[in-house]
Amino acid sequence: MDSKDDPEARIRELERPLAETARTSELGTHGSGSFPPPPPGPPAPWPGYEPYPPYPAPPQRKSNAAPFVILFALLSSLLVAGAIAAFVFFDNAGEKSGSADSFSDSQSTAIRAPASEPLAPSQVSPGQTVIVSGIGEHRTVECQDSTVIVSGVENQLQITGHCIAVTVSGVNNVIEVESADTIGVSGFENRVTYRSGQPEVSKSGQSNVVEPG
Repeated sequence: MDSKDDPEARIRELERPLAETARTSELGTHGSGSFPPPPPGPPAPWPGYEPYPPYPAPPQRKSNAAPFVILFALLSSLLVAGAIAAFVFFDNAGEKSGSADSFSDSQSTAIRAPASEPLAPSQVSPGQTVIVSGIGEHRTVECQDSTVIVSGVENQLQITGHCIAVTVSGVNNVIEVESADTIGVSGFENRVTYRSGQPEVSKSGQSNVVEPG
């Protein structure tokens, strides 16, 4: 029988191209799926590129003498400042001690003198303020409607005339007043005696006495 008349042979001839096409397609699919394309490589380095940064230079050790130099300079400046302050202080103290024993202006009069020197009564102009201070002084002040302020230790003061106000502070001062409008005492163990009038009296401190006499 001729192959053209055989139906099975005819079918095999028709199926042969299909089988070859399927085999070719199958081989191509497995080949591309088993080995994927490799990833792209890194870009080429640019000129002057270094893979690692250069090592930093080793730190320099600081000298241990720097703190001592700073400390020495600081101590020196403090010593110089202290010497200047002491010089100014003692210089001002010398000027004050060498000033006049008494001075007066339009507002107030201060009296300072050693107790051993005999002094005449100090006359004060009306309205002025007299300041008597020191240690162990003996004074006589003529008051003409003025204000007398006494401070210090163990001073003895006689005030003649009429005073607007007498103020006493310090320790163990003895004051005799002829007359005054107001008498104020503070400090410790001060005694004020007034001879006439009825002054307004104010006291503070300890063991202070204000009495007529």
